[in-house]
Amino acid sequence: MKRALKVAVCILMLCSMLLLINARTTKAAEPGYERIDYNPDVEPTIDGAWTSDDEWTLNGEVTMIGEDVAFRSVWTMVSDTEVYDTFLVEFFSDNTTDDGDYWQMCIDGDQSGGTTPQATDYRVDILGHNNLTVYQGTGTDWTAVTAPASLDWADSLSASPTNSTQHCILEITFLKSDLGAGIYWNFRLAVYDESNDTLLAWPPTDQDVPNGYGVQDYLMEIIPEGFSIAIVVLLSTVAVLVSFFFLRKRSRSGEHNSGNMHATIP
Repeated sequence: MKRALKVAVCILMLCSMLLLINARTTKAAEPGYERIDYNPDVEPTIDGAWTSDDEWTLNGEVTMIGEDVAFRSVWTMVSDTEVYDTFLVEFFSDNTTDDGDYWQMCIDGDQSGGTTPQATDYRVDILGHNNLTVYQGTGTDWTAVTAPASLDWADSLSASPTNSTQHCILEITFLKSDLGAGIYWNFRLAVYDESNDTLLAWPPTDQDVPNGYGVQDYLMEIIPEGFSIAIVVLLSTVAVLVSFFFLRKRSRSGEHNSGNMHATIP
């Protein structure tokens, strides 16, 4: 019984430690929008498609935007001063390449927030599947700047292991420092399908208000297969219940034994 209690306590402590790894004070971000960046299991090839069926299988936490969009991301350290971030974005319901379609990523790299784009904020727009423009905040608005050489991207209409029907897929990579992103950074990802007039975003906030971006956390490991923060919470809950069960059982056992001892006293 004592051994089972110790095991339950150990599980609880382990789960608490896992949760604390990601528990930190985040500032100037949309509440409830935080995700984790992992190391890649397979180094992605930037070709706008799943180059192989396992290219993105364990590459990053899958984040959904409604039911129509899924994206993942991984970070790669080339050196102490060269850290890249790479995204895969799939728009399942978009199977056209209209001129008005766009992908967009807004970045608040130092998590300073604000109600208008600051000089440390960047925005990447890919319009019509052909034209990429990078913008930098001015304090009141955005102004177009030269795209960094490290920024590479490709998109296509392609099927994938996640959806056998052809749909729009984007892969994009960049040197984090070139777009102002620190170790932890905030961003907003948006997609637009002109043919259906559908705009979806994570978070569903204003592109011009960095206070409403989501948080990009990170871990220095490959994402475990089938692992998510929900599993950690579940394990923690189980540990609490197991601990409670054995403590209660031990307490009742103690009361029963005490009663028997009292009954045997002359």
